[in-house]
Amino acid sequence: MHFWKYMFSDNRLFCSSATACKSIYFLAFFLVVAGCQPPEDQHPDINLTWQIEPDPPGVGMAALHIILTDSTEQRLAGAEIKLEGNMSHPGMKPFHATMDEVEPGKYAADIEFTMGGDWFFLVESTLPDERVLEHQVNVPGVRSQ
Repeated sequence: MHFWKYMFSDNRLFCSSATACKSIYFLAFFLVVAGCQPPEDQHPDINLTWQIEPDPPGVGMAALHIILTDSTEQRLAGAEIKLEGNMSHPGMKPFHATMDEVEPGKYAADIEFTMGGDWFFLVESTLPDERVLEHQVNVPGVRSQ
């Protein structure tokens, strides 16, 4: 039995049965939804905590601090951490920074909030064993001064 009937004269795909069409639409929907899910926790044995000063932040300079620890709460020294700062609405150019290790396992970077609103930082940490940890830090409600 033929469930599919392809007709390429108009560069379109036609189904010969309603069940086949529904199956195609369901599969396409599932693939789109599955592709939009956030990634699983890549390294559950690694913890990332962060703090921003001043808190709450306003337009201007601020300091972002990140601490990386393992599952036993021991700090992880020697990581390379890169930041990409963005606003939650389109139109703003993202900024990039590399964090400095100020103490073993504690990293800091000066950042500049150029306008008030909701910001987020994409944090990419490359650990000494070459594993890469990706994390998003959300900073809602940066004050306009």
